[in-house]
Amino acid sequence: MRLPTIALALCLVFPAQAAINPAEYQRGAPDQVRLRETARVVQEFPVGDSRHRRVTLVGEIIDEKNADTPRPGQTVVIDYTVDLTARKRAGEAHHKANGNRPGPQFMHEPDPPELDADGAFWANLAPAGSPYANGHRHAGAVPAAKGYTASGAVYVPVSGQYSFDAPGN
Repeated sequence: MRLPTIALALCLVFPAQAAINPAEYQRGAPDQVRLRETARVVQEFPVGDSRHRRVTLVGEIIDEKNADTPRPGQTVVIDYTVDLTARKRAGEAHHKANGNRPGPQFMHEPDPPELDADGAFWANLAPAGSPYANGHRHAGAVPAAKGYTASGAVYVPVSGQYSFDAPGN
């Protein structure tokens, strides 16, 4: 009797672990870089009935994964805005519809990254305004304001809440 119970438990656990594997969401990111942070600005502000957070990070590339052209030493800017109220509402709607079921049903824009002991973090990014970046934003994403243009190496996170996790295999 005990063996079937253990087998059933394993069958239920292993598919759930595969369903929430962050590497699946990071795999297609055009840029997977480790940055040493040189500047950070995080601002929260009201917009109508919503609360927004704009995150601007500046860092120097110290490592890359799957790079076509090595870019160590290049400075990049990550700039994105999150509607925190919309993200919360989307999470509540997901929970109401799906309960605590794991998997890809609910992805959301990331919080600012936590730095490691070296003052660095991994980032899964795409160039701001690119088709990949526009198609891979998640709950809470705020599109760039009309007339917003960026030049140089400006990026947005594209792996939802896993955007600032080290790349998986």
